[in-house]
Amino acid sequence: MTWCCRNVILFCLLLTTLSATAQRKTIAGIIKDAHSEEPVPFASVSFKNTTTGNQSDSAGAFRIVVNDWPSDSLEISCVGYQTFYYKLDINQTVINISVSLERGTFNEGASLKVKVNKGLLVWRKIVQNKPRNDRYRFDNFSYELYNKLELDLKNINFEKFGKFKPLRPVSELINQNIDTAEGLKYLPTYLSEVLSDYYYQKNPKKRREIIKAVNPNGVKNESVVKMLGGMDQVVNVYNNFIPVFDKQFISPISDNGDYYYNYRVIDTQLIANQRYFHLVFTPRRKGGDTFEGDCWVHVGSFAIQRMNLRLGKEANVNFVENLSLIQEYQLINDSTWFLSKDKFVADISPTGKDKPGFIGRKTTTYRNVVVNDSSVIHELSKNKILEEIITLPGSLEKGKEYWQTVRHEPLSKTESSIIRMIDTLTNAPVFQRFTKTMSFIGTGYKDIGNYQIGPWMNWISSNGWEGLRVRFDLGTNKFFDKK
Repeated sequence: MTWCCRNVILFCLLLTTLSATAQRKTIAGIIKDAHSEEPVPFASVSFKNTTTGNQSDSAGAFRIVVNDWPSDSLEISCVGYQTFYYKLDINQTVINISVSLERGTFNEGASLKVKVNKGLLVWRKIVQNKPRNDRYRFDNFSYELYNKLELDLKNINFEKFGKFKPLRPVSELINQNIDTAEGLKYLPTYLSEVLSDYYYQKNPKKRREIIKAVNPNGVKNESVVKMLGGMDQVVNVYNNFIPVFDKQFISPISDNGDYYYNYRVIDTQLIANQRYFHLVFTPRRKGGDTFEGDCWVHVGSFAIQRMNLRLGKEANVNFVENLSLIQEYQLINDSTWFLSKDKFVADISPTGKDKPGFIGRKTTTYRNVVVNDSSVIHELSKNKILEEIITLPGSLEKGKEYWQTVRHEPLSKTESSIIRMIDTLTNAPVFQRFTKTMSFIGTGYKDIGNYQIGPWMNWISSNGWEGLRVRFDLGTNKFFDKK
């Protein structure tokens, strides 16, 4: 009897344990910046009006497990962002979400009076240690470079576009493939990848880039690319000034940064067994060529591990509606910090805010870093001029399998779908006819076989002396003589 009772009790305990386990509820997800699409580390995630919650990790991911939902809303907050509320479906036991935080202010708590400004002390230490943390301190270096550039049209009303009968087939095709994330319409038009080897020498100054592979997808608009030319500028946050298109902005870690910025240390975090200060900076005065943002500073070396820069609301850069600049650094040995990732995102609106425009996203990653090595000197000795760019034969002929193995980071689901969408659009006869027609209207010229007609705007003209004049222009194009 005793044996039987014991088994019954154990069985009941097991059922209770299984029941409790089965009833546990989980919510997990990733938090990103709505503009740059980069992860937001160490954001606060809690159930509204409770103390139950967690933080996102250094990759922006979080996970909370509870026995019962403490409330029906999740509250997500982080310095520099607007608080986000997520309505839970309390009937679910497992919820996975992706959250995009809109930008807010970095000034929360800035008026707090303290005897010693820890943020100012950290800034001074960063400046003192710049000579031993700036990558340009090395006599030479090299690395493998992976560049990715995406161009999207934005704020385009394709419903109105489709009301014009000749353009209706194009409008229908576009609407089938458009990205309506965040309630805005983005039409990706171009995504390119470039893989190269880069070599640099400080004295005498030499550069050499060997382009190994190029993967262009979509319609490359040269005028748009020219307008985004500032994205190709080399950014070094350790410099006193940082170029933003046609202007020089003052770096938050400039030697005179305390004259232009307020600094605050809001937290200290342990990341990969290394301790970092979380330093926030805001402009001291409105309307200056300054940034707002934050950075993670290594405790000990005072090297920058991650820098997030954004234009303040008062900043004035021609046609730029919004801008994000992110740099990440990592240790390549026990004490040497080197740039590992660049990301530059710019919203360009030539006709005004919230008007049709485009978004440029440029991501650069660095691998196989070598510093102060004779192999770099040997490669640079091949230069015929001080700065040389070489494109290897066959660089445009690499297949999908090649790119899957050489990419520094895999394409996101969005980027993969962009390539498929661009391929669908550019191979559709209706879209090809549309782009050729728009090119003819815009440039005035049209290729027909080996010949070129145009410009059409000169075909009909008139003046008071000669009256109506008609002319026709015909010439040969690059296909006429292939020698």
